[in-house]
Amino acid sequence: MTDAPKRDDSSVVEPGLTWVPTAHYRRLVTLALLPLLTAVVLGHPGYLVLAAPMVAALALAASRPGYGARVSVQSSGDRCFEGEQVTFRVSADPGGPADSAAIQLMLPSAQAVSGSTALGHVQAGGGPIEAEWQVTAGRWGRWDTARILVTVRSPGGLFAGTTAVSPGEITVFPRPPALDQLVLPAQLHSRIGDHVDRRPGQGTEFTGIRPFAPGDRLRRINWQVTSRRGALHVNQFAAERAAEIVSVIDAVTDTGPPGDSTLDRAVRGAAGIARAYTRAGDRVGVITLYGPMRWVAPGAGQRQFFRIVESVLDIRSLYSYVSPDVARIPPSVLPAGALVVMFSPLLDERAIDAAIDLRERGHAVIVTDVLATSPTPARGSTLAGLTLRLWRLERQALRYRLESLGIPVVGWPGEPRDTADAGEDSTARLDVALGRFARHRVRGGGR
Repeated sequence: MTDAPKRDDSSVVEPGLTWVPTAHYRRLVTLALLPLLTAVVLGHPGYLVLAAPMVAALALAASRPGYGARVSVQSSGDRCFEGEQVTFRVSADPGGPADSAAIQLMLPSAQAVSGSTALGHVQAGGGPIEAEWQVTAGRWGRWDTARILVTVRSPGGLFAGTTAVSPGEITVFPRPPALDQLVLPAQLHSRIGDHVDRRPGQGTEFTGIRPFAPGDRLRRINWQVTSRRGALHVNQFAAERAAEIVSVIDAVTDTGPPGDSTLDRAVRGAAGIARAYTRAGDRVGVITLYGPMRWVAPGAGQRQFFRIVESVLDIRSLYSYVSPDVARIPPSVLPAGALVVMFSPLLDERAIDAAIDLRERGHAVIVTDVLATSPTPARGSTLAGLTLRLWRLERQALRYRLESLGIPVVGWPGEPRDTADAGEDSTARLDVALGRFARHRVRGGGR
């Protein structure tokens, strides 16, 4: 996996504490009021002696503290991938006399991160306190949900001061699925790359022998053929070119459980495409298919991978009634001859029309169906089975309609299979869906 750029973040803040009476304070007040009420009701002043100790304790600690605390928060990084861990180290030093101090990490969103939510170390005597947690990123996105709660108890335990400190925003990148078999378009880019082209060039893949022509290098002369035929012949090699791939994420519809919805799978699939092709030296771009469409022009290198994954982190916050129009995409983002891999649940006609439009513009388009669930009819309904069957027939008709236009549709994730790595989800490999297209070049078509 591509390593996420991390930095060691640390911050020191001195927040004020919000002081409130503790349960011990309320118990002392209750115990002091009972003898006083008894003395008033029964008319016996002797009962006031029982209230004297509680009144004296309240009088000695009646003033509410006004000092704060010095809190230092240090994290192992602000960026990670799904499933990776982030370590938080917190130290707190009360700004005045204290009976005890405690640190607690609050994780209100289980979808974002998960980890220990137990109370941190409690230091008797109110001295400096330190705690450490390791949280696991659960879902891609930008999250600012963790809160560090610092609690300080005043001497005597009558008042408790609390403050909440945020460790900062955590950027969680989608975990890219594995893709070992690269799908290539029929038309490769003129830039030098690692893929063998059908055109002759200065590559290393031998394709044949031809007669010598002016300008040929002498070291490419095939002397065996030359001596046999009596004329100069040279070895011919195929050019090595780079491919241009554009991932299209259908963000018009999002259905499914959080963390495994169609949008989650589409984003992870686009991340897998970006990682695999940038490692091969190809140019990769991404288009977010929504009302306010976003895109990243094709580029190469590891920096391009992080540009792509960062551009899709805010998809969940987008909302628009505007229909996406691929005609507004500039040619630099969708160059001629580029292979388009679209991740869509095929539930909205606007996304289907966009795929057809891209095909009519001459691009080679592959649609990856990320819908992994079927509708669940109501129990007890006599038409439940018929309804589900009709829905499946409609899906088959939609696939036939797209394939008749030259747009192959493949399902992803595929069927589960055994894997030696128990930590890797076998259904997450893109080879299951796109592997069959790696055996031949995918062609586009004109209007």
